[in-house]
Amino acid sequence: MTAGTAEQRRPKRAAPRAIGLTREAVIAAALEEIDSRGLHGFSMRSLARRLGVNATVIVWHLGNRNAVLAEVVKAVQRDLVPPRPPGQTWQERLRQIFARSRDAVRQHPNVAPLIGAEIVSNARPDLGLVEALLETLCEAGFEGAALRDAYNATHAALVGFTTQELAQMPSEDLAGWRTEMQDHLARADAKAHPILAREMPRLANQAFILRWQNGVEAPMHDAFAMFVDCFVAGLAACAPRRKRGTERRETPEA
Repeated sequence: MTAGTAEQRRPKRAAPRAIGLTREAVIAAALEEIDSRGLHGFSMRSLARRLGVNATVIVWHLGNRNAVLAEVVKAVQRDLVPPRPPGQTWQERLRQIFARSRDAVRQHPNVAPLIGAEIVSNARPDLGLVEALLETLCEAGFEGAALRDAYNATHAALVGFTTQELAQMPSEDLAGWRTEMQDHLARADAKAHPILAREMPRLANQAFILRWQNGVEAPMHDAFAMFVDCFVAGLAACAPRRKRGTERRETPEA
């Protein structure tokens, strides 16, 4: 028997896989891992331990760490755009998408920084969400370059408030940090900052940069409602103004 013949008869190495393990199971386990350990504590090794497999199995199913994180974001955002009911205005649709986006991230707050601050999540973009936002903005009156700019502003607003509301808490000496934060606010100089001192009972732990809890423990529902109101009203006012500005630029001078 020749060496070549023996090589041909040798069974081919199977792809690394675990019996019964699916892509969906890996993604679900990754989300559970991030929920429990936080984004900074997530690793392919810890995910493999949770699944009881070798890390190469995960790579075979999904790809590297970046691919896994992108799939996690896609899973969290998969239901942001429900079927549109008849007669729904563009303002109502946009409010609905904003509310569903915040609700989805509030269920998995440790994913918030991944959605808002890490471009790796773009590897598996939800094109249905992109299309829904573009369609809504077209109905609002945006077109051309203004449509692009309005889309960017809308997406930034969509993730920005919630990402900041659910900002990660300190991982070291949390109790001491909270005490220090409260003491710092209590020492605010009423002469130097009279409005802050007057409004402190309503602002303390309920306003950005004046909090010692994030939105998991102290949600900012009313502020979010005002934020969406302001943003939608701003879009409604901005679209016709941009259109008129375009018409003026395109009108030949006399």
